[in-house]
Amino acid sequence: MVNKFLRLNRLLHTLCLGAAMALPAVAFASTDFPQKPVSIVVPATPGGTADLLARLIGPKLAQKWGQPVVVENKPGAGGLIGSAYVARAEPDGHTLMLTFSELATLPSINKSARLDVVNDLSTIGRIGSLRVILLGSPKLKAENVSDLVKLLKANPGQYTYSSNGAGSTLQLYAEIFKREAQVDVMHVPYRGSVEASTALMSGEVDLLVQFASGNVASYVTSGKARGYAIASPQRMPALPDVPTSEEAGLPGFQLEAWYGLFAPGNVPDALREKINRDLNEALSMPDVQERLASVNMQVQPGSVAEFESFFRKEYEEWGEFIRTTGIQSNQ
Repeated sequence: MVNKFLRLNRLLHTLCLGAAMALPAVAFASTDFPQKPVSIVVPATPGGTADLLARLIGPKLAQKWGQPVVVENKPGAGGLIGSAYVARAEPDGHTLMLTFSELATLPSINKSARLDVVNDLSTIGRIGSLRVILLGSPKLKAENVSDLVKLLKANPGQYTYSSNGAGSTLQLYAEIFKREAQVDVMHVPYRGSVEASTALMSGEVDLLVQFASGNVASYVTSGKARGYAIASPQRMPALPDVPTSEEAGLPGFQLEAWYGLFAPGNVPDALREKINRDLNEALSMPDVQERLASVNMQVQPGSVAEFESFFRKEYEEWGEFIRTTGIQSNQ
């Protein structure tokens, strides 16, 4: 009995010593970070909204941290190349990723992806979102959504919509519209979102469901495209005459293109919380808010836990939709 007691006592002592030794590492991660330059990986080409956000927020974090913050563009395979790169990085916070809603669709849309976006990556914080808009070619003989749905139902499969590729977010958005409107429209994929928009404005295709960024909003205000509905509960200040999807008779057509900051999996919670606080501080700066407003971005900071819960829900809901429709990427 005495021997058992001594062995148990030694075991408890060892466990307590191990726990005590682990504490300084967490404290170091949360208070002394960063120790070297930080990379923000953008899994898309330069010039897009994610790239703009990284180059806007990066200098604010660099000023806060006293270390350079470098933006690295690693596009390809629908965001898979950059995301996999970050997932393999050291979980010390010095490699981050600024990405968007397409990440939640990656494993379901691309069966060859060897990436568990929920466990191989850590959520840091949500940045904001862009509203989504249903656009039509000026050549379409439909003044509103009601007219459009009647036209499409009367001619199943004869009208087209563009996207930035098979399995892309823009295709998924258009398929949501098709489901809610109960119409049959043919998909025409293009190499990128610019090409998809150009095809719409030239009348090469009839419809496009696109992020309502500043450039896209200008398509409507200039008359190059028709704005049928904003897939959101509120109208857009930049396009006050375009109705919401509910006002247009499609209450289930609710979408948003969100943006957020991630890190490799297994980053210590204390470090995630620190980076989250610093990100939110950068988002609260007046010049940052003014720049984001100019591109129609809705700023939506929050906690690590809130973003993690949101991302898991997005992952599950999009996964179910993709499995139901059978949509797959060709990358």
